[in-house]
Amino acid sequence: MLTERIGNVTLTQTVGSPYYYARYRHDGRQVARSLKTDDIGKARIDAQAISDKLTPTMKAVRGDNSFRRFAEDVIAADERRVARGDKNPRLALDQRRILRCHCDEPLGDLDVRRIKTVALDEFVEELRDKDLSSATIKMILVLVSKTLQAAARAGAIDHVPLMPKVSLKQKVRGWFSLKEYQALLKECKRHEDAGTKVYGYQITDELRRFCTFSVNTFLRPSDAKQLRHRHVEIVRTKETQYLRITTDFSKTVNTPVVSMPNAVPIYETLLKAGKAAGFGNPDDFVFMPKYKNRTFVIRNLGRQLRTVLRSAGLYESTSGDTRTLYSLRHSAIMFRLIKGKDMCLLTLARNARTSVEMIDRFYAKHLTAEMNVDVLQSMR
Repeated sequence: MLTERIGNVTLTQTVGSPYYYARYRHDGRQVARSLKTDDIGKARIDAQAISDKLTPTMKAVRGDNSFRRFAEDVIAADERRVARGDKNPRLALDQRRILRCHCDEPLGDLDVRRIKTVALDEFVEELRDKDLSSATIKMILVLVSKTLQAAARAGAIDHVPLMPKVSLKQKVRGWFSLKEYQALLKECKRHEDAGTKVYGYQITDELRRFCTFSVNTFLRPSDAKQLRHRHVEIVRTKETQYLRITTDFSKTVNTPVVSMPNAVPIYETLLKAGKAAGFGNPDDFVFMPKYKNRTFVIRNLGRQLRTVLRSAGLYESTSGDTRTLYSLRHSAIMFRLIKGKDMCLLTLARNARTSVEMIDRFYAKHLTAEMNVDVLQSMR
């Protein structure tokens, strides 16, 4: 009978059976697991993979219970499966990209024992604020789930928390009616005056300015967080005034954005406040300029907005759609569809850096004939 020690696993082949077995201790009991192969090379690789999964238990005792550590364990195990030809080569590459781009900053340093269902729900809301598709969010949650399962197997957590459900059906985001928008701003001001703190950061007038700026400029949250003063130009004519926003980044095209007139005094207030705090230079950020980590900025604003929405009873619309930072852009487009005189959809789409098809599919879903009854009943 062959016996070979590989890490924490004893590899054996008993008389009368062609298959190799992995024997090891797990949760205080002896386990004998068939590897279902008679190839010694493959059996050694499988035994090493089992040993690697057992090893984190010892690391956990030493205090390294970070999400990043267990995620790296998961990815390393999948890389070994890829090397054996059991998995598609893109698996590990995609997981590393997901960890780097979406999970590492918000979850990486967190102790897995602190990651509960509520935290995961908030994590999903932050992903929605990035304007990610439902399919992408589901892929990200697969890695999160595998990571927490690895932590549970290692004994770092007692059980895996319930994962948020994300429908692959593209859900229309909630927006604000004019009355709800005014109520939102009023609630923002109330929290400013009360000095409300969310995750240790106080709600200031910057959240309210972000809301009004977004509704008057059509910008996506992902674009607004990166906005610098050099991207903004104030234009005044005899008839009107507006901001011309020209950026070198965007989810889609980088065409200039023309704001509503109200965006000018809002921006001037932001610029004045920035200069008073030692910022306001062309390369300084418009919102929260003291923070170089822009992912933190948008996450912090999103958390604060959710706090305000919940206290104001505005977190969900009457149709059950949740509201996030992205609802501000949605509202900007809806206000033009409802309030704009003879609004040209192509002009609106170009200015909002989207397409007429996208406006029809997602933004105008809430548009009813009654909202534009004056246009519907107009006569030449």
